[in-house]
Amino acid sequence: MSIDAEQPDLFTQTENPNRLWVKDLEPGTDISGPFALTHMALKPYTGGKFLQVKLGDKTGRVAAVLWNGAEEVYPNLDIGDIVDVQGKVDTYRDKKQVVIRRIDRKEDLDSLDPNDFIAAVQADVKGIWEDLKAIARTVKDPHLLELLGKFFKDEAIVDAFLRAPGGKQWHHGYIGGLVEHTLGVVRNCVAIAEQYPFIKRDVLVTGAIFHDLGKILEFVYSTVIDYSDIGRLVGHQVLGDQKVCEYAQSIEDFPPDLLLEVRHLILSHHGDSPDAVRGPQTREALILSRADDLDAQMNAFTREILKARMSGRKWSDYVNLIGRYLYDSGGTDEPEDLPGMED
Repeated sequence: MSIDAEQPDLFTQTENPNRLWVKDLEPGTDISGPFALTHMALKPYTGGKFLQVKLGDKTGRVAAVLWNGAEEVYPNLDIGDIVDVQGKVDTYRDKKQVVIRRIDRKEDLDSLDPNDFIAAVQADVKGIWEDLKAIARTVKDPHLLELLGKFFKDEAIVDAFLRAPGGKQWHHGYIGGLVEHTLGVVRNCVAIAEQYPFIKRDVLVTGAIFHDLGKILEFVYSTVIDYSDIGRLVGHQVLGDQKVCEYAQSIEDFPPDLLLEVRHLILSHHGDSPDAVRGPQTREALILSRADDLDAQMNAFTREILKARMSGRKWSDYVNLIGRYLYDSGGTDEPEDLPGMED
């Protein structure tokens, strides 16, 4: 059985020279233009309440505050809105911050390019997809190969898979991030499998390809990346498991025990973290959970280190999510930046 699928066209992001990007903001700069509203909170201070927001575009995000009229503005805005902002770039605790004079939801969106507001993978998505298919073709088990074929030939699912982000913010949080992350995880698994030839390589590779499939439903991503209702209530591990079961049900005499092994990899790939549906209970599941975490953390570490490097620093800012600073030890053939790096 062959594995093949037409590569759907992905949008190509180009920079509009007539607008000011988040990455180009400097203290003292006056701004007037559209941004995506990626975070919003009404907070108290001695003079009443102020609006704390984050404004974003495809180059990153910047913190912003509105001191006057915050309580009147707050009910009229929602996260994900495109907003017209007038204000000035300042600094707060050594970071850029926009002091907003006026902020309004933009009603007329026809003149805007939606690609201006969300970052996209910088790598060649078609090349990533072909590399993923090439590894899938190395699977020898006929049932697993047919299972993979169901996915690779499902045009609607493939289109969503190539566009979806790999995460909301911490890792691969950009259009095309899911397929990029998946290839990284699969390559990690293949490399580890060479060290342990007794494990079931075909099961491992199949589970790695499918492990984050549910993220095509977990996220919504038009102007900002956020969780869908089903993403929050069910989660990508269960959603991916459901889709793989659908594929298996359409294959005559698919071995139930083999399907259980693949399903376990999907449901346990978050390892021993609190949001894991199951902890790894097979050697293949153990490998996948470690390979997944490694690729996710490497993407996030690289982003934080490159942000520090752009500022001429060896140490990153304190990263609250992992509770530490990160050190730039240098590297070779690494990217100069990652999508949406400014924050």
